[in-house]
Amino acid sequence: MKKYLVPTAICAWLVASPVLAGEKQIDVNVGELTCPSCSYIAASSMKAVPSVEIVGFKQGSKWGEGVFTLTFDDDLADADMIVDAVKANGYPAEVLLASN
Repeated sequence: MKKYLVPTAICAWLVASPVLAGEKQIDVNVGELTCPSCSYIAASSMKAVPSVEIVGFKQGSKWGEGVFTLTFDDDLADADMIVDAVKANGYPAEVLLASN
């Protein structure tokens, strides 16, 4: 029985590891979204950052703005990396809300 204790403990730790990761959620406002491809490019920029998932989108308060709601693992990414990825493609971006 003891020979199974250590492998069982290791397996339990591996399964629990993703749960222990620090998931963050932020809202990112992106400007100059003047056509459908602009939204696609901005979204693709954010999803290229490790662990980023887009969970929502809504129109911004001004024409040409959109607010993306994202989740990400804070061990692999941070808000600055996400905003910088969007800005690297020529779109203004800023974090509106961070939670967790």
